[in-house]
Amino acid sequence: MKRKKRIGVFLWVLLFALSGCKGQEGPQQKVSEYYSSLAQGSVGATVTADSGVIMEYELSVSWEGEESQCTVVSPEEIAGVSCHISQGGATLQFEDVQLDTLLAPIRGFTPVDCTDGLLRTLAGAAPTQWGREKKEGQECISLTYEMEADGKEAVKQVWLREDTLEPVCARWFLEGDQIMHAVFSGFSAMKE
Repeated sequence: MKRKKRIGVFLWVLLFALSGCKGQEGPQQKVSEYYSSLAQGSVGATVTADSGVIMEYELSVSWEGEESQCTVVSPEEIAGVSCHISQGGATLQFEDVQLDTLLAPIRGFTPVDCTDGLLRTLAGAAPTQWGREKKEGQECISLTYEMEADGKEAVKQVWLREDTLEPVCARWFLEGDQIMHAVFSGFSAMKE
């Protein structure tokens, strides 16, 4: 008899827990609507790329419509190099300087276009997981996007401020290995 009572209590607790989850909708729709409504904006990013060799870049990214511009702020040796990114691809601009990240040239998974790719993902893709946690001292919504990129298993994880949906930080993975991490600052955007 005690066993039946425990099973009954367990089933009621489980039913109560599940009914509580239904009332708690995820932020996916809100995030997608917000990012797809942005007409222009800018953000700073400190990106750490890891291809076996750790390289850190400080970037200034601005976008308008379908096009964005990423300018290297540091390291000093390549400061000023910019990359114009559009649906047609990316073009580096700056005299004779070449930006070599030692990462595979997969769109949305290199330091110069990772922020642009992340914004596009936030606007149009459905996350496979979401949650809430504190990152960089902020209460955040965490979103995980699993996808295929140039035939490789790829994952983007991003943390957005819960109150404003501004990007706080993100990580990029290829074939299970973390290849980049970014911390964002100075996010500013205007809706259409």
